[in-house]
Formats: sequence, structure tokens, C-alpha cells
Amino acid sequence: MDQNPRVEAQGSVYAMNQNQGPGSAAFQDHSRTLARKEEKEKFQLQISGNLFIKQFLHLLTRLKPAENITKQYMEKVLHAVFFFGRLNRRQMTPNDFLEPSFSQRLQQKYPQSFQQYGTHLPSLTPYSILLQFGNEVAGCHTQREMESFLHEFNSAVQTAMKKQVPNLEPNEFIFRATVVAYSFYREPQNEAGSPLFYGASLSCKGWMEKKIMISILCLRTWHKAVAFAVYHGQDNQAIVFPNEVQCQAFCYSNGAFTEKPPCVNCKMMYQVAFQPFEGDKRENVQWPYGNCAENECLSKLLQGTPGLQERVVSTDTSVIHNPPQNTYQAIEQEFANSIETNITNQLIILLQTKNFPCLLQFFEP
Repeated sequence: MDQNPRVEAQGSVYAMNQNQGPGSAAFQDHSRTLARKEEKEKFQLQISGNLFIKQFLHLLTRLKPAENITKQYMEKVLHAVFFFGRLNRRQMTPNDFLEPSFSQRLQQKYPQSFQQYGTHLPSLTPYSILLQFGNEVAGCHTQREMESFLHEFNSAVQTAMKKQVPNLEPNEFIFRATVVAYSFYREPQNEAGSPLFYGASLSCKGWMEKKIMISILCLRTWHKAVAFAVYHGQDNQAIVFPNEVQCQAFCYSNGAFTEKPPCVNCKMMYQVAFQPFEGDKRENVQWPYGNCAENECLSKLLQGTPGLQERVVSTDTSVIHNPPQNTYQAIEQEFANSIETNITNQLIILLQTKNFPCLLQFFEP
């Protein structure tokens, strides 16, 4: 006599639960694999934070900026590193990054970073803070000067990493930006052009961490036109720059910077003279819109070049309006009317997944 199908199905489900439930070997193997992965990620973050903090301190000691400048930059670096530790799947405290006596000394000098890493949001990633320091304090104005400055820092970190953890690969150092880009505006009446404005790719690890940081940057740090481009990344609404604006990216590998063409995301988001751009060698990338170095450098260019933002337009031609709705004024209006609110709501939801306070407060050194 055939068995009742319902009984047979129930028996299959029971067998499946036996094989895949918390007590099963398969479940336990998966749990162990996941635990090892999380432990490895925590270790990489721990080493990366420790070395970045120490090398930045060495940099400050060597260049000896004014005490208030030293305090401001060190507070920003400490807070940003600790913040990413707080977001990690296995939450980390400042003492996870620093030896006890070292942590105590830094806490006495920079208490605000230790007090607010779990309540306030950073405005930049650690490597972008380094870029800002290179430009504003170290006086790197030419491409050669900035590349030399970054190469020296990267090499110092890598040397220290080899001594401390010989089997850790350079690409496992979380707080180093793989790509650095610069942009400039060549004014028709001034062949020399404006200064170079630098940006770094997002120097943090984890999909959720990247999404959180991109939302923060769109709200707090980047120019509204760049936030507009990132927000509309998949909608074919690009930002169009004047012909005089040029942008170039470089990838750091094996101790040297090499020119890098823009990825698919950047070409969708920005109509700008990417240099050099010979043929279509774009990467088809998996990271989120807003990850690339071009966002930061173009944002700084717009913020630092008087009158340039008014010459920026979008490619929004969905409806014919009079006056046109693709002007910079329209971009700014849309940011105020909807983009800012939508990104804020998205950021709150993302922070909730990390059990981070949803009251959006920003760290101010």
C-alpha cells in the first residue's frame, strides 16, 4: 500500500530539518566557516586601524604642524577608524585597535574621539582625511608632490604591516584607497588652469559600510551636484561639466600610480573630459554608485572653483519645461525637495541594521 503523500512530505521536511537544523553537521560547518570569516575580517580591520593611526601620528610628528591642526586631524582619524570598528559585524571598541597604555595616552589627548565614535558620524573616510592633510597642511599642489606624499605613507604602512603580520596581503589593508583621482578647471583666460583637486575611492570594507558612508558623504560632505549624480546613478541622469573640466584617475599598485580609465558607473554619472580616454576600456564594476574617487575630486572642484557650479547641468530631458529643468538651480531644488530627505531616510534605515543611534549627529573636532 502506497504511503500517504502528506505523511511522506512531512517525513521529508523532518529529514531536511534534521540535516540542516542547528544540530546538524552541515549547519555547524557553515557556522564555523562564517565565524572564521568574521574573525578574519575583524583582524584585518584591527590591524588596518592600528597601523593607520600610528603612521598618521608619525606623519604629524615629522611635519610638526601647529598644535590645533595636529589635534583636529588626529581627532578626525581616530574617530573615523573607531566608527568603522563600531559598524563591524563583531563590534569593536578603541581598545581593540590600540594597546592599553597607548590607548590611554591618546584618550587623554583626544577624548572626544573616544566618547563620540558610537554616537556621531564621520564626514570623511580615513584615507580622504589623509588626502585633505596632504593638500592643506603638507602643501602638495602638483600631481608629483601628491603622489610622492601618498607613496611615502603607503610604503610606511606596508613596511610596518610586513613586520607585524607578514602573511597579510597589501590589498587586505582596509583603510588604503586603491584609486586616487584629480580634477581641474582650465579657464580659457588662464592656460595654467586652476589647482588640482584630489579624491580617493571609498577606503572602507563591507557593502553596508560603503552604503552608509556614501549616504553620509552625500548629505554632509559632497557638493549637491555630485550627490544628485550618485542618487540618480541608475537613472541615466548624468551631470554635465563644461568642456574646460578634466578628470583623471590613478590606481596604486606595486608601489606606483598608473593611469586608470573611468569605470562604467562614472561614465554613466558624469559627462566630463576623462583624461586620457582612448577607446572604451571601462570596468564593469560591482561596487555601489559613489564608491569611486571621481566623486570626491569633482565635488572638491565644484566647491573650490567660484562660478563653476552655475555652469553645470543635468541630462534630465524627460519633460520639456520653460524655463529648463536641468539647470544647476533645478538640481539644487531637487536636492532640497526630495533627495536630501530620501537619503536621510535611507541612512537611518542602514544605521538601524548596525544598531547605531538614528539621531544623525556629525562629529566636529
